[in-house]
Amino acid sequence: MGIEGRLTIALRLAALACCLPTTATAEENLGWHGDKWERGASLFYGVPQTDHAPLSFACPEGGSELVFTFAFAPINAVDGVKVEVLLEAGDISVPIATTGARIEMDDSFILEGRTPLDARLIDLLGSDGMLSVFVEDGAEEYPLDGAREAAAALIETCTDKAARAVTPETAQCDLAAWVMKGAPPDLAVRAGPGPDYKAIATVPRPYTDGEEIYFPEMAITGSRDGWFRISRITTELYGGWPTDPIVTFSGEGWLPGNVLRTWIESLHLLERPSHDAPIAYTVGTASGISDGFRIETFHACDGPWVEVEGSYRGEKARGWAMDICASQVTTCP
Repeated sequence: MGIEGRLTIALRLAALACCLPTTATAEENLGWHGDKWERGASLFYGVPQTDHAPLSFACPEGGSELVFTFAFAPINAVDGVKVEVLLEAGDISVPIATTGARIEMDDSFILEGRTPLDARLIDLLGSDGMLSVFVEDGAEEYPLDGAREAAAALIETCTDKAARAVTPETAQCDLAAWVMKGAPPDLAVRAGPGPDYKAIATVPRPYTDGEEIYFPEMAITGSRDGWFRISRITTELYGGWPTDPIVTFSGEGWLPGNVLRTWIESLHLLERPSHDAPIAYTVGTASGISDGFRIETFHACDGPWVEVEGSYRGEKARGWAMDICASQVTTCP
């Protein structure tokens, strides 16, 4: 089958994948639609049961590579032309190498390419705002409202085990910590777990009560790939009257684990987040925790547990602890 035939089939499959009532108007149905069939799944922006599907993704079941089609005529709109299409939403960009072909039956021009269904594309489809599609000196925009939900069948059907490993789930936890002494003065809170995500806030500077220096405290709700999801940043916790605690950030943001600190109040670090886990390292004595243990980074969290790494008596120590304390002025109960 030639490229024209393959392109026509890919576009028509996406357009027909979601069967909504024919009585619904085109305006009501214009948007993102996805469906799963016997041997694959699709996601497209357009109107079901029509030929209006300017942008689509489709793949066979179990495959991690998608067939991407985009109805757009580049500057040199001839069969076989090679064009890069750039998908962009927020600070996420996904380039796709495509090949063009003219569809004679309706005199349209289609760009087709292949792209992996990886974490970046999944994050892009789950973004808020607009999807911008750039081709040479032209561009189109599509609202991403509903794309995340419509893409569920595509992600579930077309992500194989290797691809799933690229997109680990966020571990859930309930912790508190403060930002380390010496953190960058412009330390950014990111929109996702990585330095390439957009900066959405800045961690405030340390503060003082006139005698001691204190650091902003974070409420931690999850972790992924060494980054920690936070829901709140509070400063002026220990400044005392007349200054009350100030919440400088509230929402969902991410910070790297290497800037977070807490006190460890257990004698041992364990190999996994469980009371019956083997001891990974002993960082204290029967008389109490040694002040020789210094946390250097947070790695992960799980419920009330946190995995930390640091140094103790000149040796590296890493493991899980549940007995932690985020108070900068006293011990915890």
